[in-house]
Amino acid sequence: MSALNLRVAAAMVAVAQGGLAQLAYDNHQVDLGEVISDTVVHGRLTGGNVDDLVIFTHDERARRLAVYAYDGGAWSRVHAAEVPSEVIFVDMINLDGRDRLLALRREGVDWIDPESWRLKPWLAAASMHKVAPPDVRELDIAQDLNGDGLDDIALPGFDGYTVWTQRSDGSLTDPVELAAPPTSRTGFRSAAYRAREIYRFDFDGDGNGDVAFWNGDGLNVYLGLADGGFATESVAVRVPVGLTTDDVTMSFGFGDIVDDTRSMLYSVDDFNGDGVADIATSTIEVGGLFDQSTRYDFHFGRRADGATVFDAVPDTHISSAGVQGPLERSDLDGDGRLDFGMLSFKLGIGKIISVLVTGSVSFNMNFYLMGESGYPEQPNVQRRVKLRLDLGSGRVAGNWVSVGDLTGDGVGDLLVQAGATRVDVYPGSGDASLFAKRPIEVAVDLSDQGSVRLADLNGDGRDDMFMTHRLPGSETRRLAVALSRRAAARND
Repeated sequence: MSALNLRVAAAMVAVAQGGLAQLAYDNHQVDLGEVISDTVVHGRLTGGNVDDLVIFTHDERARRLAVYAYDGGAWSRVHAAEVPSEVIFVDMINLDGRDRLLALRREGVDWIDPESWRLKPWLAAASMHKVAPPDVRELDIAQDLNGDGLDDIALPGFDGYTVWTQRSDGSLTDPVELAAPPTSRTGFRSAAYRAREIYRFDFDGDGNGDVAFWNGDGLNVYLGLADGGFATESVAVRVPVGLTTDDVTMSFGFGDIVDDTRSMLYSVDDFNGDGVADIATSTIEVGGLFDQSTRYDFHFGRRADGATVFDAVPDTHISSAGVQGPLERSDLDGDGRLDFGMLSFKLGIGKIISVLVTGSVSFNMNFYLMGESGYPEQPNVQRRVKLRLDLGSGRVAGNWVSVGDLTGDGVGDLLVQAGATRVDVYPGSGDASLFAKRPIEVAVDLSDQGSVRLADLNGDGRDDMFMTHRLPGSETRRLAVALSRRAAARND
């Protein structure tokens, strides 16, 4: 095993407070070696009862793939190889109930056969991505476009998307071309392209999922068909809101002479739970280095003559002095409406001094619940997030916050990384208080140098934790996993 540079250590921890159910985890570490970057995807590829971990890494010499399977007590490497030069991005799709590892190349999509681990030609179509980057990144080309619960394929090209939808038997429909030219940024000697964001909702209320793209003045909507596919001609929908873009990567310059306001399309979704899609926009106002504000406006959709229409005046909003952005968007209290967890901070001279003197800075994590009439002016729940910065090495550690179902009751729980060896889990309450006041303290072997990822790897209905990070004082990276174990009976 040492030749594989793999270290596995398992330690079970179970902690209970009052009548709360126990949380138990096996902690595992996989040594990745001295690599520059890593990408981790997971899925049931080798036939086990736990998702395999597929890790792509690169160094100065090559890009590599390693697959680790769980045997009930440890993670073992079952395959390792260099990544072919033609592979640009990767993704995972569930096809006919089975996971398949996809590899995007210039002229289409292959899949990686878990028996031979070789590329198998699958879908042919031109892509806007032509050159493989130094690392191997994940690109979300597999997603449920029509809302039927099955993964489809949306391959971005320079004219729009080539789309295949999955049938119930696992086969795919013939491809259709949906026009949606990408946005671009040009430099002195280069140009960067970004595929248009895909917005999914039922525009005409016929029960078939539709897709739409922002066109600068409104939305181009491609209506869904009864067979799960899409019409090839779009319907232009006017949106009575002045927006700059739907590109969330747009940047601002800061300085004394800066005085700018920019609004962008944030999302199209059913925020108020009435079955009709709504539009959310984000507006940033900048008046200088220490003068910023952020506002999210929500325009509730309504049906009119077989279409979804929006009013120019927003029905509700979430606003904050400074800069804020959503880190969580889900139904936190189980009422069918979408709630938000917003990370908010106000840049000022005090925060700059705090960083320079103490090496730390605090932010707010604000949770807003959608009520009968909209979001409240003040957050329902607020948590402090503290980040610690090593100005010498550039490393950032902190009390990162995540939301997932760790207790297995179907309600979102709040996870706060108290440090590298402990996380605090605040069980979800399912009401306006959102989370329990006292946490369950869980010992882990992770890291506080980045946020953990949550996913149910072993299929027990509870989220597991995993992350990659660099070991302190070393160039070695490792993958750390906290895998949930069936706990003992309730401690009543």
